[in-house]
Amino acid sequence: MLHVFLLPLVIIGLIVLHFGTLRIPHVNNQEGEEFDYAEAAELYKAGKVKESKVIPFSPVFLSKDVFVMGVYFILFFYLVFYHFEFAMDPVNFDPADGLKTPAHIYPEWYFLWSYEILRPFSKDLGLIAFAIAQVIFFALPFLDRSPNVAPASRRGLFKYWFWAMLIDVIVLTFMGKLPPTDALFATIGLVSAVLFFVLWIALPFITKSEKKL
Repeated sequence: MLHVFLLPLVIIGLIVLHFGTLRIPHVNNQEGEEFDYAEAAELYKAGKVKESKVIPFSPVFLSKDVFVMGVYFILFFYLVFYHFEFAMDPVNFDPADGLKTPAHIYPEWYFLWSYEILRPFSKDLGLIAFAIAQVIFFALPFLDRSPNVAPASRRGLFKYWFWAMLIDVIVLTFMGKLPPTDALFATIGLVSAVLFFVLWIALPFITKSEKKL
């Protein structure tokens, strides 16, 4: 019931939400300017390709997607057939022992950053922080109040916000795998977890202060 019926409905709902949020900041472009999509389409149909600023799906986007998918499948099948143990914890290869528990238990690597957000706080506060961290990225289109539709590399403070968030998540991931018994690691994890939420709180103010390009 869950996998066959409910999850597909949830995925469809997320797709609808995705297309809906595209209308909030609109689709960005390299020039960072607003233009009439209907007018651009008419110019393209009339043969005025350069004036229309329309990029056709085929072969431009199609060739890029095929290339990315090709690289992905090369890496995917390489790991599946030759290094299936990649990113697996060494403890998984130890014989099972019901009388012995691993000294340090942690989730898979892709959950480590959110696991580290859970650890530094008290039980209730940690669960709340963990829950917020799971859904906060869905709020990005609503928290981004920039008047520009340009790529992040051309958006001033937002560019630095992006790199700060990326570095913070990487630090959280590394800290999530380390035991919390070390005071230094525990402090770094706490600071990184607090910084994660500070960055999200600052996002609307940072983007709203941007000037129109």
